[in-house]
Amino acid sequence: MSYDFNDMRLEDIPEPKAEPGWVVCRTRVLELSVTEVAEFQGVPISSHEALKAMFAQKKPLPLFGHEFCAEVVEVGAGVTNVKLGDRVFYHRGVPCGSCKYCQAGMQQYCRSVLNVGEDTPGCLAEYFPVPARMIAAVPKEVSDFEAAALQPLVSIVGAVNGVGIEMGDTVAVIGLGPMGLDSLQVARCAGAGRVIAIARRDPVLQLAKSLGADVLVNITEQDPVEAVMEASGGLGCDVVFDCAGGATGQGHAGTDAFHQGLQMLRPEGRIIEIGHFPGGTQVTFAPIEKKGLRIIGRRPPTPKMIRYAIDLVASKRVQIEPTIKHTLHGLDQVPKAFEMLANKSVYGVINPPQVVVWQ
Repeated sequence: MSYDFNDMRLEDIPEPKAEPGWVVCRTRVLELSVTEVAEFQGVPISSHEALKAMFAQKKPLPLFGHEFCAEVVEVGAGVTNVKLGDRVFYHRGVPCGSCKYCQAGMQQYCRSVLNVGEDTPGCLAEYFPVPARMIAAVPKEVSDFEAAALQPLVSIVGAVNGVGIEMGDTVAVIGLGPMGLDSLQVARCAGAGRVIAIARRDPVLQLAKSLGADVLVNITEQDPVEAVMEASGGLGCDVVFDCAGGATGQGHAGTDAFHQGLQMLRPEGRIIEIGHFPGGTQVTFAPIEKKGLRIIGRRPPTPKMIRYAIDLVASKRVQIEPTIKHTLHGLDQVPKAFEMLANKSVYGVINPPQVVVWQ
């Protein structure tokens, strides 16, 4: 339970019951997200003020924990999409049903979605309740460890769809954490002709090569903009995924990677920001206007995209397990997982450390 920023405690609480439309899940494997680490530490990202208000109203709160593989152990009335014994994961926020877009029948534009770990209890527990419409079952071909990492992949499938990769496009991926490695693999599946992987660690660059990257750029040895221009014959790339941007205090690139992405794009190229900039972040507008660049915001995944993401992993067209380098055991190891993810370079973390709760 979270009592405040940087104050989380392991406590015994009553086991949940399945209300109508809800299920109770038993956590099998969980992983934290980089966003949750920033939220827990009180970094002023976009969700900070909302969390601050939540702590002011009530504490403790069952916050965080939206990346998991869990088993359905109780099913509430009216649930039809999952059943007892299914292994499930959280795929996306659910439309609120009350905002102006939901009321107009345009739920796909809802920006007041309900989220696991914020609006409902998260998986940092042995058992947790969740609305059934927030989860999906995975087939036997998807392991517990892969399922726990599916939610970020679903987000990337939505991002790739939103940025509109065309067959033969040259794509640059800046930052090779789990979202970056997902981006390069899904971009390849979407028809990218050449994928340029950009990072500062040779081991993760070699992993990117094994997952389909064509060109590797170590920013400690090469200027990334020059390297991309050389690899693209001086034309620039078609699409950039900035997966390195975010709070510098957490070891992210601030806005530097985003500005480099603008420079390495061809005229009318597209860039999407996968990281989370702190609130109030400013970017330089001149190259956007001069080159007619398009900045793409995140796009919520559709049910079709969710099914596609599951199939990508089940068919091994996207590989997740090679990125998992650290596995911990027991809920009491969650604070250690927070520490490791907050200090990725120290621990050699690529995919967030996974915590096995029950198998």
